[in-house]
Amino acid sequence: MIPLIELTDDEWFDTYKPIKNHIDPTASFDGCMFETYGDELEFIKNQKELYIWTYGDGDDGGTYIWNGYHVVNRIGYFLTEVPFDDKFVTQIMIGEPDPECSRCLDPINIDYICESYDMVCRDCCKCGCNP
Repeated sequence: MIPLIELTDDEWFDTYKPIKNHIDPTASFDGCMFETYGDELEFIKNQKELYIWTYGDGDDGGTYIWNGYHVVNRIGYFLTEVPFDDKFVTQIMIGEPDPECSRCLDPINIDYICESYDMVCRDCCKCGCNP
C-alpha cells in the first residue's frame, strides 16, 4: 500500500507551486486550474506526469487535489513547478466531506441528526426521537 500524505491547500501551494493557466488567465484557483477538455486538457496531457495534479470529487462527498493524472471524478487539473514523489499519494482536502452516521457510516442529512446522539442518523437512533 502506498503511504498517504495529507497537506493543507496553503502547504500544497507553497511546496509545489502551481503554475498559472496561460490559456485561461481567469481560471479557478487564482488562475491555476486547467479544464478537463479542449486546449487546456491537451496542454496537461503533454506534460510530465510528476508535475500533474488532479482536482476531483472524493467518494465521501468532499473535493480533493491528488498527485497524478486521473480521469474518474475529475473537476480540473493543475501543473506545478515542483514534481511530486510518486512513492506517496498526496491529498489536499479542498471541500469538506459529507457528514456520516457514526454507527452505520451512511451519509446523513444534517437536518435529521438525533439530538441525543452526536452524528447518528434517524435509522440508527435508539432514543425514540425518530418520528
